[in-house]
Amino acid sequence: MGAELRNVIVFALAGVRHAAELRWVREVVTLGFVTEIPTAPPGVTGAFNLRGNLVPVLDTGVLVGGRASAPPRQGDGALLVELDGVVAALRVDKVDEVATLQQTRDGAAVIDGRGRSVPLVDPSAVVRRAIALSQAVREEAEGEGASDLTAESLRPVRDPTTGARTPPGFDGDTTLG
Repeated sequence: MGAELRNVIVFALAGVRHAAELRWVREVVTLGFVTEIPTAPPGVTGAFNLRGNLVPVLDTGVLVGGRASAPPRQGDGALLVELDGVVAALRVDKVDEVATLQQTRDGAAVIDGRGRSVPLVDPSAVVRRAIALSQAVREEAEGEGASDLTAESLRPVRDPTTGARTPPGFDGDTTLG
């Protein structure tokens, strides 16, 4: 039995080449202005506006157990990936090629045109890990001060999208007195 062929995009991040199956990648984009999210978990390095939608930027290195890469900046490249309706950007330094390459016997890598092994990154696992870390941070934040059950205490402490503190609620009174 021979090794299987995979349709992949080969990219570089922090000087290391990786490959991701094309079935997860929707497009290659250039990041717009990236806003840092101070309360975000490790691996979520910021967010940017893509055609009117707020898209989180993920640090693939951190989320696959490696080291953090440089913070994303406007003009950096990214792979836009989608998993179960969740869209995220995996920042990359450079896209090397889009090709059909032979998978290694263990399935952990593909062999490029020069015979080098390029590790496969599973974008679905990266996105799932980022979601799990985000939910853990959210539960931690919501756990602060949960002892008082008032209308104000039931409001989320932080905005679930940006992580920013939510403003005080509007009581509906439009009079000035």
